[in-house]
Amino acid sequence: MYRIGELAKQTGVSPDTLRFYERIGLVHPIARSEGGYRLYGVEAIRRLNFIKQAQALGLTLEEIRAVLEVMEEGRPPCADVRRVLRQKVALLERRIAELTALRNALAERLRWAEAHPDPACDGQDHCVYLDSTPA
Repeated sequence: MYRIGELAKQTGVSPDTLRFYERIGLVHPIARSEGGYRLYGVEAIRRLNFIKQAQALGLTLEEIRAVLEVMEEGRPPCADVRRVLRQKVALLERRIAELTALRNALAERLRWAEAHPDPACDGQDHCVYLDSTPA
């Protein structure tokens, strides 16, 4: 069994994060010592590694909790994970499109600004480089 500090060292997750994960239902100590210390088994290491991997792929703690609940019910989580992954890919594709459009707009504005390095500008609450349609 591992006390919270030992589990933190084993997994690279801070004790505060472990306490937070316990509060939101992601990890559970299997017992308390006589001194009141949380005690975790080896399954906590597997679970924390699962959580870290899911986070690295962009899953939120709420999404991770939902997957863990499916697993705790004894069902394979693969269908649920595929659904979440599809949603994440679609979200990223939309965000990439938005960022690409923004980059293109900024690059066009920068090209214009560099072609007009000394525009007539009165400095009063605006900049010609940021006007909606440069002259």
